[in-house]
Amino acid sequence: MISSCFRKSIVSIAVVLCLFVSTQSWAEKANFGDFCTLLAGHWQGSAAKLKQLPIQTSVQVICSADQQQLLVSVSRNANHKFSETWWFRRRGESTFLTYFDGVNEDKFQSFSLYRQYGSYTLLGEGELNKRPALIQLRFEPKGDGWLWLQNVQYLDDDTDRYLFYRGIEMMPVPLR
Repeated sequence: MISSCFRKSIVSIAVVLCLFVSTQSWAEKANFGDFCTLLAGHWQGSAAKLKQLPIQTSVQVICSADQQQLLVSVSRNANHKFSETWWFRRRGESTFLTYFDGVNEDKFQSFSLYRQYGSYTLLGEGELNKRPALIQLRFEPKGDGWLWLQNVQYLDDDTDRYLFYRGIEMMPVPLR
């Protein structure tokens, strides 16, 4: 008889493999330099986590001159008033992230970058809320800006789809 824990591990591995295969069939590896230059700029909009009221936020994105690093500063975190910084770096075929918010311990994550129909998706396996998870950072075109969706699929349950975690609207800051 297979234990419940072992069965969940098998299901998790199967979900990861199916997701990987399906991701490969519908999306292509993206060029980090293109992603970097498209996101560079000053943005504003609302941001919210699931079941929280939206807050107004501003996002500043800097792409390095060699297009190998992307620094994203979000003016307000949904949990506290401090800004947060997302530092993405390209290394070979992978994109590495260092995330810090000035309150919690820095977080580190490795992602693969994909493109589909103008959207960019960073996909990586990590941990969220002390649970193993597939983490998806999806940037979808929205008018002249972007909608940044942060989604999660927990690997320790039977959910076979991504759950919304947080969304950040990134619309261009009007010139004065």
